[in-house]
Amino acid sequence: MSQDHAEIYRRIGVEPVVNCGSSRSVYGNSTQSDPVRAAMESASHHHVIMEELGAAAGLRLGELTGTEWGLVTAGSATGLALGAAACVAATDPLRMLRLPGPVDGEEWVVLTPKGQRFAYDQSVRMVGARVVEVADLAAFEAALAEHDVVAVLMLAERDVGAALTFDQMRPAALAAGVPIMVDAASEALTVPERWTARGADLVVYSVSKLMRGPAATGLLLGRKPLVEAAWYNGPPHQGFGRAMKISKEQIVGAIAAVERWLDHDRAAEQRRWHAMLDGIRDRLQPINALRLDRHELAGGIPRLEVDWTRCHPDLTFSDLQAELLARQPRILIDDYGGTATSTMISPFSLDEAGAELVAEALFEALTVARPEDNHAAACGCDIVGEWSVSVDFATGPVAQGLLLQRKGGGLAGIHRTQFGDGEGEGRETQDGFDLQIFHWVEGCYVGYRFVTEVCAADRLSGYVELGAASSHARGPTTLRQFGRVPFNAVRS
Repeated sequence: MSQDHAEIYRRIGVEPVVNCGSSRSVYGNSTQSDPVRAAMESASHHHVIMEELGAAAGLRLGELTGTEWGLVTAGSATGLALGAAACVAATDPLRMLRLPGPVDGEEWVVLTPKGQRFAYDQSVRMVGARVVEVADLAAFEAALAEHDVVAVLMLAERDVGAALTFDQMRPAALAAGVPIMVDAASEALTVPERWTARGADLVVYSVSKLMRGPAATGLLLGRKPLVEAAWYNGPPHQGFGRAMKISKEQIVGAIAAVERWLDHDRAAEQRRWHAMLDGIRDRLQPINALRLDRHELAGGIPRLEVDWTRCHPDLTFSDLQAELLARQPRILIDDYGGTATSTMISPFSLDEAGAELVAEALFEALTVARPEDNHAAACGCDIVGEWSVSVDFATGPVAQGLLLQRKGGGLAGIHRTQFGDGEGEGRETQDGFDLQIFHWVEGCYVGYRFVTEVCAADRLSGYVELGAASSHARGPTTLRQFGRVPFNAVRS
């Protein structure tokens, strides 16, 4: 980590981290490559007519990827939103200016295979469409006949082994004239682009992660009429996507990132990644009962699983993450792909010096003597029963409820809200309880973690940690992404 460059953050009170976790938006995505930085700096010195830049970028991205046309978007989620806008409004301004719809009483439906709902399909729902899951080909064909289906949305990483695959859906979708849009944001871009080569109409990629492009950029690739329609529904035009603005520097930087991605020596990069993980593994190997396993995840990035379950069973991921972030320099581990007592180490954002810092920090943290955790005694209050809860959200308190019951050696709870009930489990603590509740909303788990700080026989208070996550990412990072709010409770 360059100390000179870190000063720009320190001036405003932010200390950068050595990221051995993953390239996620919550960590600022990846660091840009030198060609991208140079391209953006050059682009910042000139004015251009954005219509001309959009047209030129569309052609260049088509040439690079083997697709008909391309669009640089303000992140891959924006690509989904503008792709959906193109599917429902095309380039008809009388429809475009009425987004989000539906228009004239229409009921727009986007079909997706069962099990492929994900957090970012909210971008598709932004246009006013409803997402409907279908379990198999018969249900898919029936839904095409029953609904006003404007698009099919699928998550690329879940297509292999799915009960309803892209290849099964395509003939029926093609016959019905319904475009298929693929979210491949986590996948590696290949040439020719694999999904449009198989018949997809639109596909979305992230530029800000594997390709080390500008932090808020993505690609929408596919059939030229639809991608052009997405361009006209988006910035700089005064329509649905105006709020999704993207700069000339980002467009030029994204093209530079794609060019570099398709031209750089990935085999050499892989060897460097493996060498860094070998060094971390060798430093940690002597730790008794520590489990170390090698994996390969999205984009061909190798990862080292560090599992301390057998040597430190009471050390949670959250506690270890907090300890490492309290060091100098700060080390960031991530919960994606890990468990409550393990983490995945990624070399993607590391250099050799950073890898040595990570190895030493983990070694020290996992060899330090730790007192046995006998779990703090319960608070002494009988917390079982019905509680009337007031949660203080940004616009004021909201009345909710909690039903607490003992379950084995732990605690079970039902969280009552105006939108329905959620359920969860937790444990009693010295201050009351720590209870993680889950609700199911539009394909996502919404988390309410109730932590009491004051406990009396008829009164409780504390905070609620708020977040939401897809099924494959239900870790602390996403389940606390919406912050904390205070709560108070009295016995019903």
